[in-house]
Amino acid sequence: MGIDFIFDVASPNAYLSHKAVPHFEKKHNVTFNYIPCLLGGIFKITNNTAPMVANAEIPKKLDYMFREIKRFSERHKITTLKHNPFFPINTVTMQRASLFAQENGFYKKYVDVALKGMWEDEINMGDQEILRDYLNANDLDGDALIEAAGEQRIKDLLFSNTQNAVDRGAFGVPTFFIDDELFFGKEAFNEMPDYL
Repeated sequence: MGIDFIFDVASPNAYLSHKAVPHFEKKHNVTFNYIPCLLGGIFKITNNTAPMVANAEIPKKLDYMFREIKRFSERHKITTLKHNPFFPINTVTMQRASLFAQENGFYKKYVDVALKGMWEDEINMGDQEILRDYLNANDLDGDALIEAAGEQRIKDLLFSNTQNAVDRGAFGVPTFFIDDELFFGKEAFNEMPDYL
């Protein structure tokens, strides 16, 4: 059985979900199908806003969000998450490049490296030169990935993935689908086993 994972490296909760995926796959004998989308595009189409913006004037809610992240991290033994000082970061180029990686059989390595840069090494991955250098330093062809990210075909595919995710009901990331059943947020890891 497959679980569709609407995914953008921009989200710390997508990072945490990605870290929880391997154990979940093994425990429940399922495979996650990552669908690269653009979180900013999803927000724009659905008239949604990022939680850090939406809750900026609600300090208790922001406090709870960080507490919940801490609980999830502890439950899944994730100790690597750091707050990126450049957040929010424009991930358009990264997400486009991920489609090239997906087409060419090294998507998992690409995602691991991209997320490491974003949420562990605190790199400004929105800067194309920094991104290129970081990819190269991590045994990926940064030049080929950045070049592919500029291709119209890749741009169209990311747009299509994003629109299709919204058409299915997505309004943010991480979103998961088991068939037509939608689950939003990393809390879905507690709910999804009942639907497998």
